[in-house]
Amino acid sequence: MPAGPAPEAAGSPGRGGRRLNRAGRGLLSLPRYVSGESKGQEGVMDMLDYLNRMLGLDAEIAPWPEEGRLPFCLRSGRKYSVLRVGGTECVLVEADEDGFNLPAFRKQMTKLPADPDRVVLCFGHLASGRRRTLIGAGLPFIVPGSQIYMPFLGIVLQERMKAARAAPKKLCASEQLVLLHFIYGTAGSSICKADLAKRLGIGAMDVTRAVRALEALGLVTVEKAGHFDYVSAADAGRELYEKAAAYMTDPVRKRLYVRRKPEFGELPMAGEYALATYGMLAGSSVGCVAVGRKEYKCLDGVEEVDPAWSCGEDYVRMEVWKYDPRTLAAYGRVDTVSLALSLRENGDERVEQAVEEMLERCIR
Repeated sequence: MPAGPAPEAAGSPGRGGRRLNRAGRGLLSLPRYVSGESKGQEGVMDMLDYLNRMLGLDAEIAPWPEEGRLPFCLRSGRKYSVLRVGGTECVLVEADEDGFNLPAFRKQMTKLPADPDRVVLCFGHLASGRRRTLIGAGLPFIVPGSQIYMPFLGIVLQERMKAARAAPKKLCASEQLVLLHFIYGTAGSSICKADLAKRLGIGAMDVTRAVRALEALGLVTVEKAGHFDYVSAADAGRELYEKAAAYMTDPVRKRLYVRRKPEFGELPMAGEYALATYGMLAGSSVGCVAVGRKEYKCLDGVEEVDPAWSCGEDYVRMEVWKYDPRTLAAYGRVDTVSLALSLRENGDERVEQAVEEMLERCIR
């Protein structure tokens, strides 16, 4: 299982009474299934019920075969078991709070035939001050019906929560941009997240969140190789587009008419004006260009006009996009899929037919 940091989010207890906090990563507050007097195996079984039924983890307990080989000083007043949680195995040591000596136990841990980081203490009851001491010492522990501190359990929970993360109903700008990369790519080819961020001109965190959303939708897969995550899509072209079409949105954030300026000629063509260049629709005398939201804010001297009150045609239609249209633009116009999405709600049957013919010709 890939290693990773335990969840750090602080907050009030969620469903099932779970709480992860910064003071003790992997710290869980358990619902009171048993009374305060419950101890030993009964409490442990209630803890297993919580892990399995509420968190959906594959937790089970079994005898530890090494227990009988331990010296008397390690067995006296203690019971040893094997606790398996989501594929992670640890040694559970049931002890009594009153007879427990922390310095002595830390020395004894070195004599146990087990990974010290996978040894978990289990107390029927433990005062809050002593719990804080164990957390400060980094010693995993369980108080059945009350609390669990298992830092490595945070890794298991993180993987489970990642897998169970809800898929988005609609893609945001960065998610759609990453998806477009794979639509225009080759099925099965992979790219690491860092290279994907450079190629698309967006932040590494934006790529991570986008890939996570696309993975939840079953559109891409992620494989780890060394220190890098490689992303790939089993499909590409028309097949991937049709799978994702319901989640994709109009990339245009705002449409307006502006006074024509020479520098606007460097922006990619968009809208029906771009569609006409495919030879499927009569051209318009009024041009249309696209610009990214951030880039639009940097444009100087943009003068908005009302076509109904303009005698000449010294203006163009400008579309302000949610992502930079230049990233995937080709032949002086915006990319094919984004163009189709921007015209999806046009309502003109001629435009709809022209868009479909463009997709059939260009997206295979």
